[in-house]
Amino acid sequence: MYNYMGKHILFNANVSISPSWVNPNPMSPHLSNLPPSAQKYLGLNYWVTPSIEAIVWSKGAIGAGYNFYKSPFKGRSAYYDDYYFNYSYRDYNGMITAHGFNVFYKQYLGQTFAPLGSYLKFNFDGFFYHYITDNAQEGKDKLFGAKVEYGYDFLLFDRMRLSIGASIGSTFGGIGLAFKQMTNDDYDISDMAVNKYVNARMFMAYWFGIKLGVGFLAF
Repeated sequence: MYNYMGKHILFNANVSISPSWVNPNPMSPHLSNLPPSAQKYLGLNYWVTPSIEAIVWSKGAIGAGYNFYKSPFKGRSAYYDDYYFNYSYRDYNGMITAHGFNVFYKQYLGQTFAPLGSYLKFNFDGFFYHYITDNAQEGKDKLFGAKVEYGYDFLLFDRMRLSIGASIGSTFGGIGLAFKQMTNDDYDISDMAVNKYVNARMFMAYWFGIKLGVGFLAF
């Protein structure tokens, strides 16, 4: 197995963030006293993704890690209005808590070698989530996704690694409803199952991200 100065195992602490312009997000409670425009542009999604990584050849590494995501979300349910004798809808709020895993392959580019320099990273993610809403609905489900990341690794003192990158990808669910919500298309979304709204919320947080990471070349 290839190594860098006799070492080939790294431990990483990573956080990915993305803007949350049309959805409630973890920053919402802290921004509630600001104008709506400020709430929109300061709202952020975040993912916590620590991992362990092994250098397997001069330009490549493989790894696996843990995923954590938590965010409020909103949904809509239909009900029969006895006063107007027709169906109407009501909005509700909820909270998602997701745990999961990630596996990846990292390819270093150009005149460099693992574990430093520019890279492409191919990621597969799994999430197992629990949700609860303010209208007493609760449940569990799962969601998977894949993304590609381009970034750069800086190695300091031949031990500490700083990483920055940008990713784009998709979850395998929630896309259709997410686009309806983003375009304010209310047609046929008033009585979807709660997990559909959760999947849409997670897709909108997942499809784009900025990654910041710190790693340690251990042994």
